[in-house]
Amino acid sequence: MSRRGLLWCGLVFTFTLLMELPATWVARGVGLSARGVSGSLWQGKAQQLGPVGPVRWALQPWRMQADARLGFQGQSWQLRTEGWPWRWQLEATALAAQATALTEYRLAGQWHGALRMQGSGRQCRSSEGRVSVNDLALSEPWSLGLGQGWVEMDCRNGWRLRGQLAQPGQHELRLEADLLARKARVAFNLQNEAALTPLLRSAQWLGPQVLAGQREVRW
Repeated sequence: MSRRGLLWCGLVFTFTLLMELPATWVARGVGLSARGVSGSLWQGKAQQLGPVGPVRWALQPWRMQADARLGFQGQSWQLRTEGWPWRWQLEATALAAQATALTEYRLAGQWHGALRMQGSGRQCRSSEGRVSVNDLALSEPWSLGLGQGWVEMDCRNGWRLRGQLAQPGQHELRLEADLLARKARVAFNLQNEAALTPLLRSAQWLGPQVLAGQREVRW
């Protein structure tokens, strides 16, 4: 067998071996807290991976396609990508309500819609769609109405995420995030006696007698 043939066989063997790695090994390798993990990197499921769960995934590299369904904050979401890395498409769709993994806080509210993106390599070249919610609220560790909100992607200048959350007579918050730079700017405008005011002041986002401002967050 030629050297090229041996190299190809070696690549196929290595790739197949990686795909058959137990999913529990992968979860530990990336440092995620995991529970109820089974299957392989190729196809598997978990009751919880970090803050999300349940999770199911399936990879079809010969089709350059991957599908995942995950639960987060009381709702199911579907993620699908294909064509990576040359001409890829990515879609995230809000599905029905679902029992999900417990976290330190709990949000209530039904999201609707989908986000669609197209690109190549690390570049996102176009985006469309929006996911929105009409009655978002914090239900644990305490109860707090958050109002109407939406989130959308903007690929004109990189991976930009934009969003808004507003409740008439209470507050309006706007989000501008640069996902590749791992930073975001949150601008807020509060009304007198807004329920969010004590929380933002305790987090030192607001000074005394101040009802508007902005904050940069990095992760």
